[in-house]
Amino acid sequence: MHFEYVISLEQQTAAEGQAAAAQARADAQAEAARVRDQAQQIREQAQRIREEVAQRIRIEQGQGPGEGVIVLPPTPAPWPQDQIPPQVVDIVTMFIVATVICIVGLPIARAIGRWIDRRGLPSPVSGDLAAQMNRIEQAVDSMSVEVERISEAQRFQAKLLSDREKVRA
Repeated sequence: MHFEYVISLEQQTAAEGQAAAAQARADAQAEAARVRDQAQQIREQAQRIREEVAQRIRIEQGQGPGEGVIVLPPTPAPWPQDQIPPQVVDIVTMFIVATVICIVGLPIARAIGRWIDRRGLPSPVSGDLAAQMNRIEQAVDSMSVEVERISEAQRFQAKLLSDREKVRA
């Protein structure tokens, strides 16, 4: 009985999968038909535009209806002919401002750079101070040598004392 239930569940699942696949196929076919219709409409629009352009060319050449050239009204200028366009004024203004910034800003930037470089250098030391520092350095070196000698002597004495105690024992 249990096996029959499992088999019927598998058959039911397979039937549902086939129904879903059939639905997906139908949806895809409907979408494909819609896209084909749109493509056909676009082709028709392109054909109409080609025909209109060809007709205008024939009219301009004097071959089509109307026998002559189509005269279009003159397009007005975007600004009066005796004035400078506003875009040119903006560009010239930006160029002048950039030039002034370069002329004034370059020396200022160089001065700041030199100041930063100088700030990192050690301050110059006078000759007297340098000689005094040299003497102090030599004195510290000689003291360190003497301290090392004293420590060596203490180690030697400690070794002698330990050897003497070993001999007694």
